[in-house]
Amino acid sequence: MQGSTIFLIDNIYTYYGDFMKKYFSVIAIAIILGFLFAFYIFHGVNKTFAQIKDVNGTIFQVGVFKIYENAVNKADLYPSSIIMKKDDYYFVYIGLCISGEVCKKYENYYESENISFYKKKIIIKDKCLNKINMYEELVSNTNKTNIYPRVSKEILNYYVGGCNDKRSTAN
Repeated sequence: MQGSTIFLIDNIYTYYGDFMKKYFSVIAIAIILGFLFAFYIFHGVNKTFAQIKDVNGTIFQVGVFKIYENAVNKADLYPSSIIMKKDDYYFVYIGLCISGEVCKKYENYYESENISFYKKKIIIKDKCLNKINMYEELVSNTNKTNIYPRVSKEILNYYVGGCNDKRSTAN
């Protein structure tokens, strides 16, 4: 049985030799290239989905202090304020936003209230986006500025309470 298989392959190769070499090598190269391409795409897609999709945001700062009591005194002036400690300094923040529209509304509101602020760019982690976007939708769907401090306070508390780490801290 083995002899007849070898005889059959030998006869096919003798009869179709050059023809088989050309097509076999083309098919082999196509299979190898297909495998390499699929491998590259598969691992590239996995890395893309595995990465955290962080988003740039803006945080509104009204002061930075070395002494905690001074930070508390400043924070008491603004109902939406929070105090964050970083590197022996106390930062007082009054708002956080992701959407350009909401950031502009906050900016206009703070200016109309004669609040001096400094805008800082921050990175907000993917896990925080859904809730922050939900709050921002409230702001973008209304012109009632009286809700801005309450919404800002909720966003800042959420940010500080669960979403803030070294990657999302304002610098």
